[in-house]
Amino acid sequence: MRIDLVITELETGGAERCCAALAMFLQDRGHAVRIISLGPRPIELKMSVVRSLELAKIEIHFLNGLNWRGFPSVLTQLRTLMRRNPPTVVQSFLWHANFATALVVPSLKIPLYGGIRVAERRRWIHRLDRWSASRSTKTICVSNGVMEWCVRVEKMDASKLVVIPNGISIAGQPSPIEGRTHRVPENARILLFVGRLDLQKGADILITRAPALLRQLPAHHLVLLGDGPLRNAANALGRLPEFSGRIHALGLRDDVRAWMARSERLILPTRFEGMPNVILEAMAEGLPIVVTRVEGVADLLGERTEEQSVDRDHWDGFFRLVVEQSNAANSKDLGQANRERALSEFELTKQLASYESYYRANEM
Repeated sequence: MRIDLVITELETGGAERCCAALAMFLQDRGHAVRIISLGPRPIELKMSVVRSLELAKIEIHFLNGLNWRGFPSVLTQLRTLMRRNPPTVVQSFLWHANFATALVVPSLKIPLYGGIRVAERRRWIHRLDRWSASRSTKTICVSNGVMEWCVRVEKMDASKLVVIPNGISIAGQPSPIEGRTHRVPENARILLFVGRLDLQKGADILITRAPALLRQLPAHHLVLLGDGPLRNAANALGRLPEFSGRIHALGLRDDVRAWMARSERLILPTRFEGMPNVILEAMAEGLPIVVTRVEGVADLLGERTEEQSVDRDHWDGFFRLVVEQSNAANSKDLGQANRERALSEFELTKQLASYESYYRANEM
C-alpha cells in the first residue's frame, strides 16, 4: 500500500512521535509511506522527530501553513500531492489535519482515517470534529476516555469510532543526562514534570503551588522539562531564594528518559488529555505517578489508578497525594506495577499493527 500520514505539524509532541513511529513501522512492513505536515519545518530545537524520519528516509512534505489565512494554499497543495501520486489510504492526526483531509480526500475516493488524541474543550472544534468524522471511513481514538468523549460531547457516530492506544518500546538503558546543563544535586529526590508549560497541562497550578509543596517536602527538588507560554514564570519560580535552587526549569530536553530514570515520581496536574504519552513513558521507566484523572489515565494505570490519581481540578487532593506518596512505603511497588503494565499492555508494535489491520480491511 501507499499510505499518506497527514499531521498538523512535526515538532516534539506525543501525536508527532506516534506519527513518526507509525511511518517507520509501515515502511519496515514494505509499504510506501509519505508524511505531509500542514505546518512548516520545525525550528532546530524541535527537530528530533523530523531527524528520526529523515534518517529512516521517510518522504516528508511541509505545506507551510501558519494560520487560517494560509489554509486555502494548504488545501491546494494537499489536493495536488494526492492527485499526482494517489495514496491507497490516508491517516490524519489532530483536528486541523482531520479537517483538511476531510475537505480533500473523500472526493478522491480514498479511504480516510481520522485521529483524535485529546478531549478538546473548545466547543467550536466539536462541530469541526463531528463533520470531519462523518467524512471519514473510521476515526481512531487514542483511548476509551476519548471515544466516550467523542460520543457524549461531540455527538459522533459510535459505530465509526475505534480505539488504538499509544504504545511504548523500551530498548536498553537510558543514556546519561546530557552534560552539566543543570544544577540538580546528584542525591536530590526529584519530583518531575514533563510537558508543555501551559494551562492545559496545569503548569499554572504547579507553579503557584510549588512553594507550599516544597515546604512540606524539604528533601525534594522540582524539575520541569518543557517549553511554553509559562516558561518565564517557571524560570522566575526557580530563582526564588528561599528554596536554595530546589526548583529547576530546564526547558526542552533530548534526555527526558534519563531524567525519568533519575526521578522519584512523575507529577502531572493536567486539565484534559487523550492518553498522556508522558505517563506511559514514565510507567515504562518504573516511576509512580501523581496525575489528575483525565481522559486515558484509567486506561493507562489500570487497577492502580485510584492510588495514583485524583479527580480533575481537585488541586488540594492532587498536592496532598504528592506528599502522601513521597512519604509512603509502597512507591517501589507502584513503580514496578506501572512498568509491568506498560510493557505487557502497551507494546508499541502491537498497537501499530492495529493501524495496518484497519488499512488493509479497506484497501481499494
